[in-house]
Amino acid sequence: MQQLHAKINAAEKILVGLGEEFQYDWSALLEDSRYQEIEKEISDREEYVWITPFLQKMILSRPTQNKWRMAYGNLREMLEGKDYFIVSLCMDDYIYATGFDESRIVTPCGGFRRMQCDQNCRRVLSDIPGESYAAVMKYYRKELPIQALQEPVCRYCGSKLRYNQLGVTKYAEEGYLESWGEYTRWLQGTVNRNLCVLELGVGMEYPMVVRFPFEKIVHYNQKAFLYRVHSRLYQVGEGIGDRGMGIQANAIDFMS
Repeated sequence: MQQLHAKINAAEKILVGLGEEFQYDWSALLEDSRYQEIEKEISDREEYVWITPFLQKMILSRPTQNKWRMAYGNLREMLEGKDYFIVSLCMDDYIYATGFDESRIVTPCGGFRRMQCDQNCRRVLSDIPGESYAAVMKYYRKELPIQALQEPVCRYCGSKLRYNQLGVTKYAEEGYLESWGEYTRWLQGTVNRNLCVLELGVGMEYPMVVRFPFEKIVHYNQKAFLYRVHSRLYQVGEGIGDRGMGIQANAIDFMS
């Protein structure tokens, strides 16, 4: 950790990749007794499955001091005042609530900030329907029966409205393409610069987004150094040589 701090302080630019180990552990939601009740109530009622992500968004937005917030807070302090960019594969949106500059973040897997038509009929995103969210919250507080809930639909074609997350029937990449453009422009400025690359919990779920490209960046930039933190897949490619270090540790635990 001391060496990592020194590398970051000496670097002109810092590239950060966040992977599966940084993703919020959804099983922690089961600590909420009301959430458990709802899970049982809708377990065999497919027409109400759409409620779950609304509840996830609500619980994630609570101001709790758990190890995820600690990890993000420590990372933010390390990057304070630095020229950085973060590519996050996490879909929990924690990163947007922890003080980072949003113009320096791209989340290509989506999250809870916008919604889309399940069929992506118009290739546009929409704001979260306030009335749908408010109704689910009333149901959570037992102020409204489940029968009163109405699933939001696309105003153009009538298909189901989903959170803009990888996994919907036709994922709308429009949700992150603008930020991805900012990222690629930022990358152009790292050529032949002192670059510190930090991978935190990035496994093989989407290797073509972070893991392989990051190795390639370090391979070609002789002034770059890679830190790869992961509980199992911490090994660094042979082509990087002594300009990389693998750290066997759970990324959230390491940063918190």
